[in-house]
Amino acid sequence: MASYPKATRRRASGEGTIFHLPAENRWRGALTWTDDAGKRHKRIVSGKTQADARRRLGELRSQLDRGLAPVRTDTVAAYMVGWLEREKQRIRPSTWRGREMHVRVYIVPAGGTIPLAKLMPAHVERMTADLVASGRSPRTASHARVTLRRALSDAVRDGLVHRNVAALARPPRVVRRTIEPGRDYLDAAQLRRLLVVAAEYRIGALVTVAATTGLRQGELLGLSWDDVDWEGGTLTVRRTMARAWGGGYELSAPKTNRSRRAVNLAAVTVAALRREEREQDAARHLVGTAWQDTDRLAFTDAVGRPLYPTAVHRAYRELLTAAGLPMMPFHGLRHSTATALLSAGVPLRVVSDLLGHSGIAITADYYAHVERDLRRDAADAMDRALGADR
Repeated sequence: MASYPKATRRRASGEGTIFHLPAENRWRGALTWTDDAGKRHKRIVSGKTQADARRRLGELRSQLDRGLAPVRTDTVAAYMVGWLEREKQRIRPSTWRGREMHVRVYIVPAGGTIPLAKLMPAHVERMTADLVASGRSPRTASHARVTLRRALSDAVRDGLVHRNVAALARPPRVVRRTIEPGRDYLDAAQLRRLLVVAAEYRIGALVTVAATTGLRQGELLGLSWDDVDWEGGTLTVRRTMARAWGGGYELSAPKTNRSRRAVNLAAVTVAALRREEREQDAARHLVGTAWQDTDRLAFTDAVGRPLYPTAVHRAYRELLTAAGLPMMPFHGLRHSTATALLSAGVPLRVVSDLLGHSGIAITADYYAHVERDLRRDAADAMDRALGADR
């Protein structure tokens, strides 16, 4: 007797399908429909379990039944605009501005019209190659790719695409620029000279604290007198002065947990802070009720307003000129701190903790030039231990 396959129920139009991706250990749901204009659409939803994918597929069908078509995200540009709006809810204004610039200036012009589902690794590689060819640095091209990778990671999570093509794309080759004395940091002799001259300037205490603790500029500007432990000889980094959404600056929490740290103070640092405290008290008594500081900030202007980076930069350059030292960014003081401590034999882990780096590998990468010198010193020390110099 002939056997016949069992009859199977054919899925109705618009019902959707559920399937499993073993490589990712996730479930996907796919739904295809035709709008009133006769245009075909397809959406993918994602879930850790089959039930999750089925539930999300049901929500998508429910939206269609109510006439609420899903948000249009069929091009890279359309998706990136919506992604940026969602990013505002979870990242700092300064971080968001950087990502917005990457999207507006690099990503959208390079591939904004490409359908999101058809974006390929080759498109991303072409974008980064074209950026470098146009004169942008490989690091800039790499940062643009990272922004796209973050956005597509969310698209994969939401089931809009099956894979993150920016993560699959080969990154541009970036060669870290070695920091050099006189351009990126001051050597020990220059640092001593700077601190001597700084004592005669209003910005001197800020520069001294920066050069001896390695604090970031935002951490210095957010420092409160309540953060200084005079008896213990330490200060605690609790806040930072950061960009605000509405413009200007505001006090906020440090960016990472490692940035929240206690820093031991050298005697010269304590003396500079004491000098700043006296000068600030004199300024507050001079202006009386016009004093504006309500946060007990350690560094303010003459009427108690927070110092802004532009004003600090201008005064810092004047100080460098007065000391006869080469021009370099304020951040160079942080590099100067790290280089001086590592050259003096302070362990890499201790310096990494002091700087608030998220990991010791970052510190080792930045200050490889000191490590090379220390390896030479180690070889010389071995010679002395074995009597090779006798």
